[in-house]
Amino acid sequence: MGLKTISSWLQEQHGQLHMARWMLEFDDHEAEREFAGYDDVRGLNEGRFALGIGILFTTVYGVVDVLVLDRLVPEVALVRLAVVLLFLGALVVTGRAIWVARQLQLASALLLTATLLLLGTAMGQVADFPIEYLRTSCTVTLLGAVGLLRLRMHAVMAMTAVYIAVCLSLPGALGGVDTLARHVAPTLGLASIAVLIGYSLEKLRRTDYLRQQEVEMEQARSDELLHNVLPVTIAQRLRSEPGAIADSAPEVSVLFSDIVGFTPVSESLTPEELVQLLDTMFREFDELCERRGIEKIKTVGDAYMAVAGLPLPDADHAASLAELALDMQRTLTRLSPEWPSPIAMRIGIASGPVVAGVIGRRKFTYDLWGDTVNTASRMESHGRPHRIQVSASTHALLESRYAFSAPQTIEVKGKGPMTTYFLLGAS
Repeated sequence: MGLKTISSWLQEQHGQLHMARWMLEFDDHEAEREFAGYDDVRGLNEGRFALGIGILFTTVYGVVDVLVLDRLVPEVALVRLAVVLLFLGALVVTGRAIWVARQLQLASALLLTATLLLLGTAMGQVADFPIEYLRTSCTVTLLGAVGLLRLRMHAVMAMTAVYIAVCLSLPGALGGVDTLARHVAPTLGLASIAVLIGYSLEKLRRTDYLRQQEVEMEQARSDELLHNVLPVTIAQRLRSEPGAIADSAPEVSVLFSDIVGFTPVSESLTPEELVQLLDTMFREFDELCERRGIEKIKTVGDAYMAVAGLPLPDADHAASLAELALDMQRTLTRLSPEWPSPIAMRIGIASGPVVAGVIGRRKFTYDLWGDTVNTASRMESHGRPHRIQVSASTHALLESRYAFSAPQTIEVKGKGPMTTYFLLGAS
């Protein structure tokens, strides 16, 4: 496999990841900014661990210094102490200085530059260390920083250049052709390894970040779909509570609506036209519910069901549904010219206790049960076109604020005679 083939493969791989080929920056500037912030936050947290490792290694190397030199050299000990104090100062500053969090790559590069100068240049000046020993110390420092400080490619390249400059400026590093070959080759080789490690680690972090973003986007889509089916609080409980979810609500109001003469109208329309008209109407009803904090329960054919006071309590649930019903009438009047023939709607409202919850394991929905639900359904089915019929319980909650027709007694299937009222509007 030639260099051209490798280059083409790299370009293809990075094209799929939407990254630059060498410096690994995302093509989208906003995505790059978000990744940099994400990466630096984690680098800030991991930096404390890296500094602790640095202090430990510096202390151990201080003991090794004595073994290499066969004696304790005060100047060497002072340089080691300076490195430890530098790391301790960085530990104190990390997480407290705002500019460090904002410019973590620059701060890390400055810290690493100072460390390499102390462990390489300064140590070479104060004692007669073997050049291989100093280069090893600088190499461990560079590789540790690349691996633990989450340096990105710009910082890795800059630090590699500093490493090469420090190693090649050590006493005796450039003292002739043989010496040059003996020291330049390993220095450049180790620098190349550091670049490859930094490149691989950053590419892995960026790939993981993209995968995490994809997972979060899929989770957001899943949540959105679930919240379109269930109330948010119920969806959250469904994830954590096994089995059926059931709640008793002592005071809510339930609304049913139905289009009068829908069947003959639907027969004169194509399926696409019918669905489009219903979709337009129900979308507007949904917006009205959302605006008033009312929970849409479901649609069945041309029927629409909603509840006020669930899943979040609403002390003024009857008034909320009364306003919704009046808004629905106005919406129907506005949309009626779009239908092939005039349409009318019956609306029924009842107030009282219900049981609400989610049952089943497949194609589940949030639903209501109880006498209040049955009564609201009967208020609609026994009502009249263009009218809002309410039960006596709803009337009792609204009579001081809304105008009603005179009471009437109707025979309701399964319930017998009931006193009902037609809501006329706000008084």
